[in-house]
Amino acid sequence: MKRTFHSFLILVLFSVSIVASAQEGGFMARPKPDAKAAPKGFFSHKGVQNCRGPIARVQDVGDETLKTTAANFNVPAGGGEGGRFDKTPVLSTKVSLQAGCIDAHFSAIVGGRIYGSAPTTVFQVTLTPTGGTPRHMVGHYETPFGQLAPAIGIGAENDVDMVSANFFQRIGTAPGDVPPGTYIVDVWWAGAGAPTGGATGAAFVLKLYLR
Repeated sequence: MKRTFHSFLILVLFSVSIVASAQEGGFMARPKPDAKAAPKGFFSHKGVQNCRGPIARVQDVGDETLKTTAANFNVPAGGGEGGRFDKTPVLSTKVSLQAGCIDAHFSAIVGGRIYGSAPTTVFQVTLTPTGGTPRHMVGHYETPFGQLAPAIGIGAENDVDMVSANFFQRIGTAPGDVPPGTYIVDVWWAGAGAPTGGATGAAFVLKLYLR
């Protein structure tokens, strides 16, 4: 009986160690060896990006509902670029993009550990063409916790914190652009920085500036 319990304990500790090591080194850790080969559909914005022009239209979407997710960045849940976010976007809207730019501003109230959340809550804002895969906009850290799943992150205090971030993407045919067309803009999220724990949030707002 003791031997069986001892073996079980080793197995549990080994499993926890594997999961914990997935986020060893913090949000801005270097990419892990197994993350050097980018998955199909992954896009990297290389070098300094820029975009300018007049704003033609503003499009907003928001949800003040208190929401929770069990998604953990350690264990891919299938959502977003890289597949490490909740499969259901916390916000989603459709846009028709012409040559030029799209700018996005995202904000939300994020709950801390008092709500059962992981130490860090991560978000990702993507553009998905009809029949295509999600692609993150400029403004993310591309290898959070050493993984190829671009994100922004916030470590909430004991109660709540406010996350606020800006993104943009050129629309055109040059390197790094996305072509004109119809896209779904999604905001994905998950808990991160611990073997267990998802995320809690409210007052999600996505403001889009179309040019």
